[in-house]
Amino acid sequence: MKKNKSTITSKKQRVVLSEVLPYETPATFSNRFFYKFLSNKGVIVENDRIFWNDTDPATKSIIKILFGLTDKYILSDSNSSYTLNVPKGALKAIPFQYKISHKKKEFRELTVVHPKSQICVVEFYSNFKNLILYYSNRSEFSIRYPFKVAQYSYFKDRLHYDTLSPDHEIAGVEEFDKEYENLKTYFSYKEISNIHKFYESYKYHRCEKKYKHLYKFDISKCFDSIYSHSISWALLEKEIVKHNIGKSSSTFGGKFDRLIQNLNYGETNGIVIGPEFSRIFAEIILQKIDKTIYEQLLQLETPLIHKRDYEIYRYVDDYFIFYNDEAIKDEVVGRFRLKLRDYKLGLNEEKSEEYLKPILTGITVAKVNIVKLLDKNLSYTLDSDTIPETFYVSSNKLITEYKIIVKGADVRYKDIQNFTLGCIDNKVVAFIKINGETNRDRLFTSKIILEILDLTFFIYAVEPRVNSTIKLCSITAKIIQFAKLYLNNDHQDQVFKKVYDEIFLVLKKDRMKEHIQIETLYLLLSLKDLGREYRLDQDVLAYYMGIDIKNKRCSFPLHYFSITVILFYIGNKVRYKSLRRILEQYIINKIKNVAVENRTQSAELVMLFFDLLSCPYLDRTFKNKLFPLFSISSSDGRLKSKLINYQKYWFTKWDNFNFGKELEAKKSQEVY
Repeated sequence: MKKNKSTITSKKQRVVLSEVLPYETPATFSNRFFYKFLSNKGVIVENDRIFWNDTDPATKSIIKILFGLTDKYILSDSNSSYTLNVPKGALKAIPFQYKISHKKKEFRELTVVHPKSQICVVEFYSNFKNLILYYSNRSEFSIRYPFKVAQYSYFKDRLHYDTLSPDHEIAGVEEFDKEYENLKTYFSYKEISNIHKFYESYKYHRCEKKYKHLYKFDISKCFDSIYSHSISWALLEKEIVKHNIGKSSSTFGGKFDRLIQNLNYGETNGIVIGPEFSRIFAEIILQKIDKTIYEQLLQLETPLIHKRDYEIYRYVDDYFIFYNDEAIKDEVVGRFRLKLRDYKLGLNEEKSEEYLKPILTGITVAKVNIVKLLDKNLSYTLDSDTIPETFYVSSNKLITEYKIIVKGADVRYKDIQNFTLGCIDNKVVAFIKINGETNRDRLFTSKIILEILDLTFFIYAVEPRVNSTIKLCSITAKIIQFAKLYLNNDHQDQVFKKVYDEIFLVLKKDRMKEHIQIETLYLLLSLKDLGREYRLDQDVLAYYMGIDIKNKRCSFPLHYFSITVILFYIGNKVRYKSLRRILEQYIINKIKNVAVENRTQSAELVMLFFDLLSCPYLDRTFKNKLFPLFSISSSDGRLKSKLINYQKYWFTKWDNFNFGKELEAKKSQEVY
């Protein structure tokens, strides 16, 4: 019997879809359209040369801006393609770095690398994927590592649907032995795609039975501390590299080191945080450390054998050591401390925790009780078309019981915030499924929704962070969509006003600051999802975004994401005319404040330039002002028109935007 084979387009450029961006980016932003450009034009970097398969002058101008090069570097100009020579140092780029809330009064700096750096990552993966896999499969301890290149095709037969991952529609990290219809990672990962799955795994539960103790530790500021040259140490040994520096630069490790330096503007101390390729870089180094410790323990006078005397599991830079004898733990931790020091790394002593059997953390206790609480109060099944009068949801009662759980388990709100919001999200999905397309009492339905929203915003507002903001927006997007489809105008307005009022309160309490912009931007997108009747007034919006309308200035620097999301929110509405003009002038000044020779080197300015060209809410007069700032002749009107109309979207999806869909796609890309 002939199988119905379905092929997934798998050009090597798909690396830019999954390996180069942080999770914590606005939902309006993606690499989907940049991927299409690279794929359609066949853009590649190979042996310090750039190739593409299109002779359109506009394409050539785009390539020159992406790589910061001029016509003098053109090597060949055939009827069907171009080749550009890359001079020494030209692949070095300034990444776009932005901060998000991390710990109390602390921020975490994330990175979007330059588009040209992303193209270099594509080529590196293409050339060295087999070596990446080889060096990522040496540890006995790792539970998250690339195992093989992700599948490119599947068969639409009974077996396919039997092996389809339960969450295949929004799968972010492919796990070995599961099939997916929408793949988003270049590699298939073995064995755990999210750290929360480890706590529920057979391995974890087996270790709980077998051992009396668990010791948890992580590496202090792991990505900030990794020395780029240490990749070569992990592959060739430190002394060999030091005595053969010239030769080592041409090896896999040397080229990985050079790539990591180039995309971080030549920096060797610390690697960029956020992209998947950084986690792979760290994984290769940590696998070497794991392997060394494993072998050292076997070589002791009284050998310590893994899975007999102890068990170690590592998820990225988080370690779990199971053991029965305190002396074994001291031996293992002591050796890790010494070996990490060889790589300029160290243990995070403050976060180290030890648990006695039963190995049950306060977080686990809280999670179990939260599940019970929500199952008891937010779950029901209906055999008729009428909701039982006995089904009643009280947000006040739920909030009180939630606080009792947090207090009783001795955990912090932030420790279980994401988990709780995820549980509520699942309950909302079930609620909508039961209540959609029926003749049930919509007044009662809307009352339940209002109580759920009350609980959700209480849990969120205690300590807003990007991850919890994304989960909050996922819940509100589902509820908004349900209300639009199934509630009458009065009930819909009640629900929409509740969402609006709650977001308004959060914005009022946590006005956007220089280092807290992404969280606010998501809330802004959620407000836009409500429709035009719930738009913020210009003065109110400007205030929350840190923009002084009267004095035509910004209270703090607005970064690329803030500029594009604000433009997306205000659209072409006349009511925001003054704000739009202030933003336009701010953009021009922002670009001018960067030296001309560094503008195309800046990831932020290059992405901003292309997005502004395609933005339908900015007029031609403004766009014409951008060209000379990037050394494009202001007299070539035809070229300028071509560049403006070249692509509908580059990195920001300006219209036809489905917030709910984008959030579902993003949800599964979470690593923690």
